[in-house]
Amino acid sequence: MKESSVLKKEGIHSSLGPFYVLPDYKIRYPESVARALGELFLEYNRAFLHLIEANREWRTDYQRAMQSKGPVNFAVQIDMMGLSDEFLQAAAKMREEEVREVLRRKIFEIENSIAMYQLLENLFSDGSGDSVFKIGWRKALGELRKTHNMPIALLAVTQQKYEAMMASEFGKSTGDQITDAEVEQLSGFDRLFGPEEFCEYLAKNKGECGYLLFVRSSDPVCKLKKPETLVEHPLLDDSELRRIIKANSLTFNIDNPSWPYGDYRRINDTKGYMSPMGIAFQLADERDLYSRAFAEHLLKNGNPFSDFPVGSRLAPEFAKYFESSGVRSEDAASGLQALRFKPMKNSYGCYGHIIGKLTDRRTRQELRQNLRARGQYVIQPELLPPTVIIDGRDHAYIDRNFLTLAGETPQFIGGFRSFMPVDSSEGKNGRNHGSKYTIWGEIGP
Repeated sequence: MKESSVLKKEGIHSSLGPFYVLPDYKIRYPESVARALGELFLEYNRAFLHLIEANREWRTDYQRAMQSKGPVNFAVQIDMMGLSDEFLQAAAKMREEEVREVLRRKIFEIENSIAMYQLLENLFSDGSGDSVFKIGWRKALGELRKTHNMPIALLAVTQQKYEAMMASEFGKSTGDQITDAEVEQLSGFDRLFGPEEFCEYLAKNKGECGYLLFVRSSDPVCKLKKPETLVEHPLLDDSELRRIIKANSLTFNIDNPSWPYGDYRRINDTKGYMSPMGIAFQLADERDLYSRAFAEHLLKNGNPFSDFPVGSRLAPEFAKYFESSGVRSEDAASGLQALRFKPMKNSYGCYGHIIGKLTDRRTRQELRQNLRARGQYVIQPELLPPTVIIDGRDHAYIDRNFLTLAGETPQFIGGFRSFMPVDSSEGKNGRNHGSKYTIWGEIGP
């Protein structure tokens, strides 16, 4: 890429940043890729049916997000390997089913609680018109309002989350107020509630909620780092308030705080859909990874990991998952293939992630410790992302894509390519998330 091709984006109201973009770098996905992502989105929704039933407390739970066909996450972010120009050219001529299965193996995870709306709407706007994301996002919100004849509010369920959102997503300082007009301008939603404001609103409205709720329920960073941290839940600790929130929620992410960490009923920031979709392997115990004979071998007098035939080490289900992912199971068993372990619930970003080889004792020890602290995990092969040179520096990149489902069919509303310097601290640790190092490029239909 050309020198000085990176531009600092101004005008974003946020405590984060600065934000850097490649204004002339535009990736266009062929229709086959957009449709295949839509099919995976529908599959993701179907995978939520059993998660919702496990989470259910009242008959009215998530009634606003259920259709005759089943549960509907109305908007998702699909994080995946960056798609090369060569693949995109080939995909334009491939059958949709073929494209879908290739993409399945490239997905890191799918998130149903999108954030940073202002950033996403304005990163790639050149001032001459609205961005692809903004047009699609606002259209989907409008269709939801029309369908339910109700406005839509953002709800932060903890004070920490409310303060973090005010700062990072609306550019407000502690103690600042925000008007409904500002919320609409910067996010597309009609109102922003923190715990105190929501309680006051319900009291004035005699306990009735007149809003659809886009609930932001992720744990504060302090708890993501240390799961034993206690967090106050002024809304969700109250069963009546929790019932009202779940009845009006558009997002499947509300738990009873009294449920143990890692409990099967928890749905917030879940990765429980990944195993049913074939994009990860789920485990509750390290022994779930091993064949019975190999597990017995390891138990006998601390036998070394290496002192057992490679082809017989893995549990059949684990080996089958790797083969379906396009990775030789022998490579995982022998340590040639690195793995990424992720907490199955109550975690986002890279918190609680473990990257290592199955043959590495430290990796296995860390996994056992985290299984006790965080509950079940999912595993995926750790794939090396493609790279490109920007201003003389190697950058690895991944793609983050957004889809909505406010009508009958999924709509691809664009995305962004996230570039991370491979020699940065984040790049070296396999963390390609928004940070001071990130450079953004636009993805569109």
